[in-house]
Amino acid sequence: MKPNWFILFIIFIISCEDTSDEKESAGPLAPGTLPNSIILKDIPEGTFAMGGSTMQNDAQVVSVTLSAFKISEKEITNQEYIDFLNDSFVDGWVRVVSKQLVDPCGTYTEKVVMGDGNAPNAGEIFLQLGETGGCTSKGEKEHINNKSWISFNSGTNKFELLDDTKGDWPVNWIKWFGADAFAQYYDVDLPSEAQWEYAARGGQQLVYPTDDGTLDLTKANYNGDSPGVYNPDGHSIAVGSYSANPYGLYDMGGNVWEWCQDYYSSTFYQNGELNPVNSSAGSDNKRVRRGGSWNYHSATLLTYSRANDFENRGNNHFGFRIVKNNS
Repeated sequence: MKPNWFILFIIFIISCEDTSDEKESAGPLAPGTLPNSIILKDIPEGTFAMGGSTMQNDAQVVSVTLSAFKISEKEITNQEYIDFLNDSFVDGWVRVVSKQLVDPCGTYTEKVVMGDGNAPNAGEIFLQLGETGGCTSKGEKEHINNKSWISFNSGTNKFELLDDTKGDWPVNWIKWFGADAFAQYYDVDLPSEAQWEYAARGGQQLVYPTDDGTLDLTKANYNGDSPGVYNPDGHSIAVGSYSANPYGLYDMGGNVWEWCQDYYSSTFYQNGELNPVNSSAGSDNKRVRRGGSWNYHSATLLTYSRANDFENRGNNHFGFRIVKNNS
């Protein structure tokens, strides 16, 4: 039988159709490769006393057991997040849009990175770009070094640093959605709250997550001992600027708050649990953040101190680190 050349021609045309739009929205076909600058430290399995005395009475002491895991020795930096943005932009995970934003200093229009395509948290804001520094809840302007140091070059379709000296500063202005997307892109996780505290304590039940469990301004980037003090000169600084804790982890206290995987609940943890993670949203969908920051007082740096915020929040003192769970 002679071949039907017309049918073969149609099949050839269909097979050559442009599928670039499909590729752009499909997401990565395999997990991305973590930037080489991210070093993961081994944390051994173990049982520890989680919790302590807090003003909110939300950290009752319980015994928790965790399997071994790895955690990034430092907070994720501007350059590392730029690497993620440029790769995920090619994969159709993110786009840049203008949004009207409101803070105590006023209302303004700002460029933001938003999840797109098949990205987790598509349609949510991941990160603000080029922020002017921010201001306190009382409307006091904060130091210009608190701006987002990531920008988008529409001519090259590339994310770039606004200042080459800020590549090793922790990424800030990051929403929980943007931290989670970073982790999922590289097939890793945000730390569970229990993992975070276990790692912060350094295997020694440290009260503060420093080299020796004590705290002063030579050991962490924070805002003194009194809450609510306006510090016009404060800002985050390069990750790893202070001594590591006994597990070799830097800035577990201060610099920027660190998003965790869990939803927040004041009563979630029970005695004798194994690898607990709170995956129930509750009434307000708030996620845990840990560790305090450059503009918070010393009590927030306690290894057992807890805080929480909405997933779409994230200003000049919000950042994160990652974990890799051993399979």
